[in-house]
Amino acid sequence: MKKQIKILIVEDEYITAKILSNFLELSGYEVVGCAMDIDDALIYLEKEIIDFVILDINLNDKKDGIWLATHIKENYNIPFIYLTAYIDKGTFFRAIKTSPYGFLAKPFQKNELFSAIEIALHKHNEISNLSPETVNKKNNKTIFLKNIDRFDKVLVEDIYFIESQKNYLIIHTNDLIYKHRATLKEFIELLPNTNFVKVHRAFLVNINKIISIDKANNIIVVLDKNIPISKNLKEKVISKINLI
Repeated sequence: MKKQIKILIVEDEYITAKILSNFLELSGYEVVGCAMDIDDALIYLEKEIIDFVILDINLNDKKDGIWLATHIKENYNIPFIYLTAYIDKGTFFRAIKTSPYGFLAKPFQKNELFSAIEIALHKHNEISNLSPETVNKKNNKTIFLKNIDRFDKVLVEDIYFIESQKNYLIIHTNDLIYKHRATLKEFIELLPNTNFVKVHRAFLVNINKIISIDKANNIIVVLDKNIPISKNLKEKVISKINLI
């Protein structure tokens, strides 16, 4: 099941916050709120489900965006990018220490905003896979996948199979097909080993979504699609499926 990505904007300039909100909502993202200061942002973080934060560094507050970024890193597994105009070297190095997922400079264009979000979400997919929390909860893991001009949050368990087409993957879920820029080898590292099996050099299958297996003809059926089983992988595939 896909879900809209929920974004929190932390920006004390009303016009900038409104432009960001309009860009995001027109592209299919859900803006859960526009916090004007740290206190507002903390309330949103505590009460709302948030997937992504766009955070201005220079807030007219006792605490700046870097303080809030540190708080987010210590208490939430949420990717964030900094939004900023000019900052001095000292502030820049303080910001770098929080390991942001990116920077967006003011003034910005729409394509720059979405490029920054795309890079950040790709980075989060990779980083979250390495965290202890993710390792222990991989069956409930979510992944961000591009849906035309935006990203969706997709449960890994809702992926049926993945087909490799050179440098792109075609990721099949029950209701949508996603085109994701990665190799099959790179994507396998993001997925739970227990649920997915490589059946062919170009196909990765969620073993919980298999409808039937034709051992004689080396075929697996998933979502009414016949997927070939490579001869050199057949024994391993059958063995893994039989363990379920």
